[in-house]
Amino acid sequence: MLKQSRGAALWISALALMISLVGVTTARQAGAQERGPLTREQARALEQLEEAFTAIADAVEPVVVQIKVDAARPRFRSNEENEGMPDRPDDFFRQFPFGPNLRPVPPRGAGGTGSGVIVKIDGHDAYILTNAHVVNGASNDAITVVLQDGTTISGKSKVTVRGIDTKTDLAVLKVITEKPLSPKHYQAKLGDSDKVRVGQWAVAIGSPFGLASTFTVGVISALGRAQTIQDTTYTNFIQTDAAINPGNSGGALVNIRGEVIGINTAIATGGTRSSAGVGFAIPINKAKRVMEQLIATGRVAHGFIGVLVGDLTEDLQQLAKVKEGVFVQDVTAGGPAEKAGIQPEDAIVAFNGKPLRTKEELIELASSTPPGTDVELKIVRKGQVVMKRVKLGELPTEETPVASGAGQGDDRAAKLGLRVDEITPEVAQRLKLPDNLKGIVITRVQPGSPAEEAGLRAGDIITQANSKPVTSVASFRRIVEALKEKELLFVRISRYAGGDTPIRQTIPVKPVQE
Repeated sequence: MLKQSRGAALWISALALMISLVGVTTARQAGAQERGPLTREQARALEQLEEAFTAIADAVEPVVVQIKVDAARPRFRSNEENEGMPDRPDDFFRQFPFGPNLRPVPPRGAGGTGSGVIVKIDGHDAYILTNAHVVNGASNDAITVVLQDGTTISGKSKVTVRGIDTKTDLAVLKVITEKPLSPKHYQAKLGDSDKVRVGQWAVAIGSPFGLASTFTVGVISALGRAQTIQDTTYTNFIQTDAAINPGNSGGALVNIRGEVIGINTAIATGGTRSSAGVGFAIPINKAKRVMEQLIATGRVAHGFIGVLVGDLTEDLQQLAKVKEGVFVQDVTAGGPAEKAGIQPEDAIVAFNGKPLRTKEELIELASSTPPGTDVELKIVRKGQVVMKRVKLGELPTEETPVASGAGQGDDRAAKLGLRVDEITPEVAQRLKLPDNLKGIVITRVQPGSPAEEAGLRAGDIITQANSKPVTSVASFRRIVEALKEKELLFVRISRYAGGDTPIRQTIPVKPVQE
């Protein structure tokens, strides 16, 4: 898209600029010279840098479009806002992990404005990659696409949502243009996000606050960020300090060669509605896999192992007897993992030979691998290495709900800070538990107790403790009382949400020492 000579000139210019600035700084520190205008060489270095950035703008701005959504539609809200907070325009999209200040970069008002990138042109048909949260829930006749030259495309016969994948927050629009667009001028050149390095230049282009073709410059600040937005965890973000603001969602993050390396998606705001210098983009290699499926079929099939996993904390390392990996909390009944012989409390330490350190790494690798693919998982089970071959399934579209009930009972585990009770017919009916369930129910968790710190909740069903079956309060009490000083208690729970499919987890608890 840009000539190679421009890239070379930019780096030479940048080097010259740094040398020039070092000279200026040295002179100032010496205090021996009067301040004067820039030298001709210094000015020329700045001009070359300026020319390089304008070349990027000329080449890339035509491939980035403005997306207007006219119809009001349901907006995402954080858990905090769902608890009776007023529905104000400046409240939406606030969530974890920088306090409540990480948000997708939203359209504004009822409907609003976002951005998109033209990724494929086929005659009169053009395909635009954007974020799912820009167009999700909008009808085709509510969407207007505005090209960089001002050309407006609207109407359900000309604009259609080709497909949406909320799990990656990506979507593709198909638009029909009056005249065929020139791919050379309007189709984005996609780069290789696997080659992106921290410290490289980054340019964000989009429509912040409805201002089309806005161009901001920064650097790549970090790679591989995992962020949770609206209760959904997104993995492998590129972090940049190039200014990203509301309306930038779906726009392009490009490198110094004018290649798209990411799709701008979210910002950490520091409590404001604008950029705080911490923006996040979906890597283009990941986006390419998703968009190709959306263009071809209108949907995305993600690989699925069938395990509920967590990070291997220091406490769980003792149970798994391994230092690095991902801890298997539960295995989906009838799923690929169960069929392969993977068990709860296994540690998955490698995926197709790639070492694993966090659950996000496993989620990214599995979801980006096509269903039906055979993958090899390296498992550590009670200190023993086991190799398992798993044929990936397709990730279900339904989300497993999580909830907790309430109960009453006597204090049977004071060391843990919780109350437990037998599962009586009345308790089973109230919590809508299966008839054949064996275990005891947590009826109260004391605030600030080891149980609360570990994540136990009222309504959880304890089925095992330290790998021993728990069939009554008495059996649980015996296990707790037999704990040695500083010994952890590994509690196996089932957490129901009013249905037959629970979330099962093994949770380490540090009892209060007497």
